[in-house]
Amino acid sequence: MVFGHSSNEPRLTRRQVLAGAAGAAGYLAGGATLNAALAHADAHLSHGGVHNYRSRPDLHPPALDTSGGGVGPGYLLLGVKGEGGTQSGPLLVDDAGQPVWFRGLPESSWATNLRAQEYRGKPVLVWWEGYIIAPGFGVGEGLIFDESYREVGRIRAGNNRTIDLHELVLTPHGTALFTCLPEIVPYDLSPMGGPSNGHVRESIIQEVDVRSGRLLWEWRSLDHIGITESYLPMQDPYDYLHANSIQVDNDGNLLVSFRHAWTVHKINRRTGAVMWRLGGRRSDFAMGPGTQFTWQHHVRKITDGMMTVFDNGSDGVTNSEPVSRALILAVDAHHKTVRLVKAYRHPQGLRAGAMGSVQLLPDGHTVVGWGTAGHASEYGANDEYLWDLTTPSGRVSYRALRFTWSGRPHDPPAVSSTRARNGDRTLHVSWNGATGVAAWQLLLGSSASSLQPARRVRRSGFETSIPTGRSGGYAAAAALDASGRRLATTPAVKL
Repeated sequence: MVFGHSSNEPRLTRRQVLAGAAGAAGYLAGGATLNAALAHADAHLSHGGVHNYRSRPDLHPPALDTSGGGVGPGYLLLGVKGEGGTQSGPLLVDDAGQPVWFRGLPESSWATNLRAQEYRGKPVLVWWEGYIIAPGFGVGEGLIFDESYREVGRIRAGNNRTIDLHELVLTPHGTALFTCLPEIVPYDLSPMGGPSNGHVRESIIQEVDVRSGRLLWEWRSLDHIGITESYLPMQDPYDYLHANSIQVDNDGNLLVSFRHAWTVHKINRRTGAVMWRLGGRRSDFAMGPGTQFTWQHHVRKITDGMMTVFDNGSDGVTNSEPVSRALILAVDAHHKTVRLVKAYRHPQGLRAGAMGSVQLLPDGHTVVGWGTAGHASEYGANDEYLWDLTTPSGRVSYRALRFTWSGRPHDPPAVSSTRARNGDRTLHVSWNGATGVAAWQLLLGSSASSLQPARRVRRSGFETSIPTGRSGGYAAAAALDASGRRLATTPAVKL
């Protein structure tokens, strides 16, 4: 199926979705054509493990499989988890799943929440980087890189805290909002059947000024939300809320997803008080058929009347739904009602026990990251299933988001040379992060200072191989854009 529907899941046109209009427009059903296409796609999955490059032996991103096409502009931004010889790190990939930019991290590190934003009026990449501690939190900080992949900012928590992996967003005012590593505090758990001398993991959110590092605001969950809102079975310490997404609403207040409460809380940014709850045990909204999400991730308001939610339907132990769903909800904040607009399900019936994301693009496409299920998918403006990316086992990404990005690396292109048995040489060239390279021009000469243009070859993935047709002398390669203009040149190597 393109996306699954129950009898109470109305389908609206994309125009109606973006306008926040009401009304049903029938139901979509999958057919033999799409099923055949999926079978064909599955037959061509390589299930590869890791990329290794001669020009960049320091980089080992995962080898990704893709099927389909017709996707929106830009690149898919991932934060892959290293395993089995691959490195963790922030990763940009093209529609063929080929790396465009990758920052390999040390063993045991990870990167999440990679996205393209603006900082001080200029395009930047922002992500969280650090290491994971049980039971699934992060200890790290935020990084901001410009279009040349140079660091222009670093985000650290205040009050001797650390930034957690679950959320990190820049605001237009030069501040950053993020989840902190929860604090374990003594607490009476008897209302939930636990010990009276138990402990709670208290969710903490901070806002800091990026440039100065000054702490502007800190919110602590126990001041405003009790443990009886949780659906999590008792444990000590009790992670009763588990904040995992933050968004600034139009009025400046915050929309926060609490996974273990199955709810979105609107929080007053000045007082910290809860303004309303959507979903969960104490919902202020009447939840229409099919709208209640469980163990959710990545809640985003997309218009005044529309919201997206990745409904995991599972926490990896307790399965409250048979499969995970990417939801589009019509939210009437005045009448306090929620209606299901769309529910995307993966054709393979995936269930993600953790992680996940939903993103509506300006062209009407929808990108879904299926979290620990190891897939990312794109659906068209008419809800057709267009494209799918698969990560090798264990190399999951917390979110999968599509952004346009133009990168011109500060570092020069890399080059390496190999020699065949017959003595002929081949150059292997790459330029990590360069988005404007269309071709490479071979340069040959008797010395490094006398190189002359030879053949041209089209760029082929992250690393392009160019036979030199000779041994002896020197060689280099020039990166060319689509008009043939030289962008940069590798160092010369002896053949």
